Order: sequence, then structure tokens, then C-alpha cells
Amino acid sequence: MTRKGERDSCLRGNDGGYAAPAIRYTLAPSDSLLGRAVNSPPEPLISVLLPTYNERENVAALAPAILDVLRSAPCEVIVVDDASPDGTAAAVRRMAAADPRVRLVERSGKRGLAGAVFAGAREARGRFVAVMDADRSHDPEELPDMLARAADGYDVVIGSRYVEGSAFLGQPFLRRLISRLLNAAARTLLLLPYNDVLTGYAVCRRELLAEPRTRYSSPGFKWLLELLSTRRGLSVYEWPIVFHDRQAGFSKASALEALRLGALCVRLAAWRCLHRG
Repeated sequence: MTRKGERDSCLRGNDGGYAAPAIRYTLAPSDSLLGRAVNSPPEPLISVLLPTYNERENVAALAPAILDVLRSAPCEVIVVDDASPDGTAAAVRRMAAADPRVRLVERSGKRGLAGAVFAGAREARGRFVAVMDADRSHDPEELPDMLARAADGYDVVIGSRYVEGSAFLGQPFLRRLISRLLNAAARTLLLLPYNDVLTGYAVCRRELLAEPRTRYSSPGFKWLLELLSTRRGLSVYEWPIVFHDRQAGFSKASALEALRLGALCVRLAAWRCLHRG
């Protein structure tokens, strides 16, 4: 899909400072970088991972939207379902029967979103993987531009909620405030220079998630925080996104997840101290 537009974005290096000033650019990624559309490509350029638990209604709308947005790129959509009782897996099987670009990975029981991301990355065939929340809070229209940045050579392209050009739609003020405070706390404790380390939207090289240094985040949500904390020297680009409120179903966020985040930060901080080199 050809999308042209000018967006401000921020690039930070791993030393805590800006690796380059904010830049402005115009691109049409599907024409210049994503290649030609092909039927049932044997080697997808990008695998889009959708971890699900009770997201039947959302994934039925999201998967076709992703395939449409990426119709100019060899791609696949991998849904990793944790035994959803609402019939999510059955809905995905029907989509997969109609379109081989849709794949289903089933796991036994609710075992954590980050663990589902790692499992999906191991099954992915694409050179790059994108991870999105299945509740449609992440707009698939951002994918071509994020993929274009990854194809330019960036290891990780963060779908950032906290750089110039980003926005929230439909999010209550208190939830936005809590998110910003948790982000600041995680960044400070782990000495990370990026603006959004807790987003669930990103594109990266497949091996970074298929072969993670640690899997501490597996029972929870914060796979990106773990990736950024355990891989030094990454080339990271923060792409501004519009973050939407979920379209259907119920949020999985809870006070327990905040406690898990605190415990994860402590474990990652200890890991970083032991692996300074």
C-alpha cells in the first residue's frame, strides 16, 4: 500500500543521547522498499504476530486489515492463541482455510502475551516480525512505514506513543497518566534512552525475538522492554503512532501486571549489571 506523508520522528542511540536530530521525510514504502505483490509467497518479508486471548471479534477484523495494508509486500499473519474460550482459534482456522497467509499457533492455557510473542517469532518465516495488540488499539496503517524503516537497516522500529506526532484516541486521562509514569520509571531504572519502552507495537529483525537473551517477561506483557534491556548497541527508530482504545472485548491490564512490571525491571536491572560487557 502506498502511503505518503511527512512525519516527525526521533532516533536515539544506546548511549542515552540522540544518535541523530529529529528528521522529516516523505516516502512511499510499498513502492520503494516492499516489493511486488505475489501469490502465496514462500518467503514472507514480514510476519505479523497477534497474541490473542478472547479476541475473536477483534482478530476477525484485524487480520484482513493487515493483509490489505501489506498487500504489496510478501507477508503472513500469525495468530498465537492461548486457548481462548470465546472461539478465537476456530475463527482463525476459518480465515486460514481461505487464505494461506493466515496461520494459527495454539498454546494450552493462558500463558502470557510476551511468551506468545516469543512462540510466534519461532514459527515466523519473515525476515522481519511485527508485533501488534490484537484489540485493534494499534493501527495497521502504520505498518508499511515502520517496515520501511526496518528495511532501511534499523534493528527495532518502535511504534511510539511519546514522540512528536503521536496521539491517544479514546484513552481516559488516568490511564494515560499511569502509562506515562510506568514508562518513566522503567526507563529510569534500566537507563534506557528511548521514549516508549512499554508499547506493544514494534517491527524488528526476526531473530531478536526468536532467540531472546532472556525470557523473563514471558508470563506478562513487556517483551519490548526486555528486548531493549538485554540487547546493547541496537539501532532503534521511534515511529509516532496514534494509540486507540480497544475496539471490542475487555482489557487484560490489572494491578497484578503493574507488580509484574516492577519485578521484571528488577530482574532486568540485575541482568544488565551482570552483563555490562
